[in-house]
Amino acid sequence: MKIQNVIGIDGYTLLIYRSLDQLYRFSIIDFSGIVFNFDSIFLTAEEANVKGRAAVEIACDFDLQRRAFKNYRNESPLRHC
Repeated sequence: MKIQNVIGIDGYTLLIYRSLDQLYRFSIIDFSGIVFNFDSIFLTAEEANVKGRAAVEIACDFDLQRRAFKNYRNESPLRHC
């Protein structure tokens, strides 16, 4: 495996790498250090980069929604019911 690119995006780390089969893959490391590997393979590092950035964007959106919901629940007057 050869790392092609390391990109930090909103607390996430996107790794683009070339595996022994000469195809490209990406992994994401979240802000708590959890690694997410994906089964997708790409012919170019650029293609893996585009798809990896899209995956990070989805993860960021999901995390923002989760935090907003958590804050909403904590501020709700019904939280003690």
